[in-house]
Amino acid sequence: MRLRYFSCIELLAPILVIVVPLCEAASPAAAPKTKFTVFEATLGEPGQKTPELSTDEFKAFLSRKNGVVLDARPNREFAISHVPGSTSIEETGLLRLVQTFPDRSTEIVVYASGPSSDQARHRAEELMDLGYSKVSRYQLGLAIWRALGNAAETTAQGFRRVLAESNAVIIDARSRADYLAGTIPAAENIQAGEVGKALQDRRLRYYDYNTRIIVFGDSASQARAVAEEIAVNAYPNCSFFGGTYQELKRAKFFSERKPSSSNLDGPTR
Repeated sequence: MRLRYFSCIELLAPILVIVVPLCEAASPAAAPKTKFTVFEATLGEPGQKTPELSTDEFKAFLSRKNGVVLDARPNREFAISHVPGSTSIEETGLLRLVQTFPDRSTEIVVYASGPSSDQARHRAEELMDLGYSKVSRYQLGLAIWRALGNAAETTAQGFRRVLAESNAVIIDARSRADYLAGTIPAAENIQAGEVGKALQDRRLRYYDYNTRIIVFGDSASQARAVAEEIAVNAYPNCSFFGGTYQELKRAKFFSERKPSSSNLDGPTR
């Protein structure tokens, strides 16, 4: 937990350096200093053409489900990990987006990889040029989203790429019986509520804070619950597959295997 704490602070330090002076300058000299959390922070850039959302505001927007969230990164990056519920601009294209959402008062939030990326700014301004009047940005991007303990989502193609590169830890969130009947080779079985135990029995003791972890299950919600628990308690570079194990199996991305005796009592590696 100590490693996670300092890693998050290091990621957020550039934001806090910018935001704190702005908050203090905006307050009258006699007034008490405004207190805020990193979840309420924005970059507060001068002269911005589109407004920013803090992480709390962005999560509230996502929960309302009455707007559009667009990922301005390349589609390959989107496939491997993206904010749940978002759409790839590169895959959709602005023309199709306009056709899908002809109402120019549609609320749209654009994000990209992180605070220093210009992709979100440029795309947001392009949407304004097309006549959309309610465009904002989550300028902190996917990097800070994850650093603050939020899991990302992975598409089927992204899952396939990660399996081919063999550089990720795969977690099976299904029941123990389903896991024993057959799973993805080298996958560990961790169910909701077990992350703390998995940190102790070595199923999650990989030490590298940036270890890529992908969780799958019988449903996206089952996988997401475990992925979010891992992101909050251990490793922020965690995502969940937005489909089902059966979909992965039908796509023949792997040859199903029963777990070896080595990972019935602990880790596979």
